[in-house]
Amino acid sequence: MQDTGFVGQETPDTTVEPLFCGQLELSEPTCMMHHMRPIERVAFEGTLTGRRFYGCPVQQSEGVNCGVTEWVDKPWHPILQNFLSRLWDMYHEQNCGRVVDKQKYEKHLTKLKTENDKLCIEYTKLVQDVSKMFDWQDSRVGHMDNQKAVEEEEFEKKKKEVEESARLEVQMEKLKLAKEQRCILQSQADIIKNTRKAKKEVEQERDLLKIEKAKLEHVVNELLSDGHASKEKLEKIKAILDS
Repeated sequence: MQDTGFVGQETPDTTVEPLFCGQLELSEPTCMMHHMRPIERVAFEGTLTGRRFYGCPVQQSEGVNCGVTEWVDKPWHPILQNFLSRLWDMYHEQNCGRVVDKQKYEKHLTKLKTENDKLCIEYTKLVQDVSKMFDWQDSRVGHMDNQKAVEEEEFEKKKKEVEESARLEVQMEKLKLAKEQRCILQSQADIIKNTRKAKKEVEQERDLLKIEKAKLEHVVNELLSDGHASKEKLEKIKAILDS
């Protein structure tokens, strides 16, 4: 706000000053709008900073500004006004930077909060998933134990069945071998018996042949002695008999 020094200009921002405060007891000057005795104030805005004035005691609202009733201090020296202007520019610049930083901080804080909420949701979901996984593993372990017990029982049952089947097969094989051995022994006995019988028959035939040979030799000798038939033929027959 420029320091015009005129009465009636908009009321600037103020600050608390214990040595200059309270309401005037004099009836003049008064607020042109409310016609009430003014109060003592100290400006705290722009080049007006530090200047005392009288202002309306009514609280400013809805854009209504009664303005300065009367200035107590004269306008500051231009050099001081420039200095105050520069100070306020620096203040606004820093304040603007703080606002920007605050906005960035709030934006970053909002982002962090969003990410944190997202992480919390993911963490909660992860905890639930892990809990479900452990529950599933526990149920599966119990199921596997039951299944293992059933499998072991079935294995023992099958083992007994296989052992019984193997025992029966061994007995059957033993019976079969015993039967085969009896058959072999019987066959051997039959072969020996048949062999002896055949040998006996051969011996009997041989004896018969010897008798017949002897008879034939006797006949040939008689024929030779009697001079019958050809001598050469008889010699051949005798040679055959001798062989």
